[in-house]
Amino acid sequence: MNFIEKSLEIRNHLKRLFLGWICPSILDTEKSREELNALLNKHWGNNPVDVYELIYENWEELPKNPQSPTQPKTQNFIVFIDQDLDVDWITEKELTKENAECVSIAQSISARRCKHLLHEQRFEFKRLIGQAIVSGIQGNLAQSKKLASEASQFLKDRTVERSRDYTLSSANLSMVLILLLAQLIFVWSSENPKIPEGLLFSSFGGIIGVYLSVIQKAGIGNWDAASGWWIHWLEVITKLFAGVLFGAIAFALSQSVLAPPLFKSIAGDNYALFIVGVGVGLFERTIPKMISKYLETSQTEK
Repeated sequence: MNFIEKSLEIRNHLKRLFLGWICPSILDTEKSREELNALLNKHWGNNPVDVYELIYENWEELPKNPQSPTQPKTQNFIVFIDQDLDVDWITEKELTKENAECVSIAQSISARRCKHLLHEQRFEFKRLIGQAIVSGIQGNLAQSKKLASEASQFLKDRTVERSRDYTLSSANLSMVLILLLAQLIFVWSSENPKIPEGLLFSSFGGIIGVYLSVIQKAGIGNWDAASGWWIHWLEVITKLFAGVLFGAIAFALSQSVLAPPLFKSIAGDNYALFIVGVGVGLFERTIPKMISKYLETSQTEK
């Protein structure tokens, strides 16, 4: 035994020792799973299985009759979740075209990305898929399609929930960091009065407005939770940066000679500039939506 194999063996022993003290139920579960796999592989020796959770097994021993040249084909099949949390199945039963179609529908739904779900949610999704395949093999076509549809809707609903979680967590984390940074900037600007306070107030108001807009619309954006947390964070941080720009534009407009009388009247009022910044931040999607709507209308008319 080389050094690597020996170190891995020592690590496994330490792992079992640690689990035995902290969480012995995990060891009991692993032992039961090993015993189940040993039993199932006696049935499916020609097709070894690695079962993490058994969905359903139909197994009937055929009587050994040496006088019969042929034996009837069995109806045996097994559906299970493997170690990679994928749904696998083996069947000795001849599937009709309708049965195979139902199984194919369930498998196509199972192939969708679901690693973004929580562990138990992912298990529930795979169990629904497994039961749909069982019903498809057994010939319960309506039940199979119903379960496959429920699995698809379950994945969609949990994905929306996860996307909302990603959006809110990234928005809150970014906002905490921005608040700390803003505190440092305000302290620094008080000692270096080269930067106008009105610009800081309006820019910070833009950030607050965008933050309120993000948490209000969380979960209804274009991003999918399967895309990952980082893409949600990128969308949020980009909107917050846009809020800074909107606030700066509002401040510049208040200082312009071409500004409307209302904007000129708030030029020296930092709190009014903050409120204006919040307003333009809240409506950060108004102008892009108007442009998009105009383009869609133009294309439709053409």
